[in-house]
Formats: sequence, structure tokens, C-alpha cells
Amino acid sequence: MPKPLYRAVQEQLTAQIATMKPGETIPIEPELERQFNVSRATIRRAVENLVNDGLLEKRQGYGTFVKEPTNTQEVGRLYSWTSEMRQRNVQTSSIPLGLKYQIPATDMVKELQMDPGERIVVLSRVRLVKESPTAIMINYLRAKYVPGLVENGLSRDSLYEELESTYDLELSAGTETIRARLATAVEAALLGIEAGGPILNVRRVTHLRGGIPFEVVDMAARGDRYQYQAVLESGGHRRIHS
Repeated sequence: MPKPLYRAVQEQLTAQIATMKPGETIPIEPELERQFNVSRATIRRAVENLVNDGLLEKRQGYGTFVKEPTNTQEVGRLYSWTSEMRQRNVQTSSIPLGLKYQIPATDMVKELQMDPGERIVVLSRVRLVKESPTAIMINYLRAKYVPGLVENGLSRDSLYEELESTYDLELSAGTETIRARLATAVEAALLGIEAGGPILNVRRVTHLRGGIPFEVVDMAARGDRYQYQAVLESGGHRRIHS
């Protein structure tokens, strides 16, 4: 069965949107009619589908714009920021803020079950989606498992790909805590929001294969660009205590 015209237009518009920045306006309907050589009804259906998919937004009297991306992360699955975005064909990049050795705080020593005198490597970055700041990510890694990382730096944007290819480390599980809070002045400046604006704070302890605690991730993500999704299944009645 041949592909419906509106679907073909929708796919081509999706590819076009991927090259545009949030807030840019798409061509008006007559221009799109000429571009794709289809009827206005076909254009409207394709655009409406993209609005429903969250790629475009209509502003009465102003036109149709590329929407700020909202990144959805499924709860219950260990993930890499870079690989997740790559699977969705979303352009990502990073602004490095620092890569250094540090003496861990007492609570982190306990979280990672570290030996006396162990150091951590602290990697700090601003993560961008389509060149727009979306999250501040700080990775705390047990230094003895990543020798030379501070001295040599990352050879790629994905830390987890670096860990696997350079150090033969495989991450297997993690425990994640998510809470909403207000952005500090420093976080607000880095994320391009007002101080006191809403952010999602995600903290994860990640284990290597074999159950070895290896990493703490602390991420502050813009509340308007990042969300979590959980799939819930009925398992009988359970009393929740607060």
C-alpha cells in the first residue's frame, strides 16, 4: 500500500525540523504547498500531527514554531544521556566545566563503599540539546578504576562509551532518586533560566558488573525540558506509609 501523502510530508518536515533551532518558524502553508506540491489539506494534516507529537507549536497570529524539546526518560532502566538522545535522532553536545581529582565527602565514601585514601574523579558538564542548555551533569567516579582519565581527558562526548572502550568497564545497575527543587543562582545562569526556577534533581549510584559501586551522578535538569516516565503494573493492593 502506498504511503499517504500527508505521512510523506510529515516525515520530510520532521527531517527539516531536526536541522532547525527551537523557536524558529516553519514556512507558511502556501510556501509548504509549493515546496511539497500537495494540497493545503495535506499540509495541515501533516503539521497538525507534528504539533500533536510535540515537535511544533502553533501561536495564534504568529505562526508555527519549532518547539523546545522535552526529553522523556523511562524510570527503571539504566541509561546513557548521549546514547538515549542518539536513538531519538536528537542533536546533543556538552560544555565542559571541569575534570579533576577530589577527596570524597564522607557520605560518598559510604555510598560507593570506598577504601580509606581513595580519590574520586569529578567530571562536570552542561548538556545541550539542539544547542540549548538542558541539564548540568556531574559524574563522581572512583579514580582507581579510570587511571589517566583526568590527565588524558575524554576522547568522545559519551562518558559511558569512554568507560567501555578505554577501560573495559560495564555498568550493570543503578539506584536513582528524583526530586523537584528550585535552581540556585549558579545553576540558573548555566541553564539560562531565572534563579529559583523549577528543576529536576536526579541522583544515581551506579554499579559495575559484579555489583561494585562505581559512580555517583548528580544532574540538575530544566523542569520545562526534562521529564520522567514510569510504567506501572498492578501487583495487588499495597499500603503506602508516609
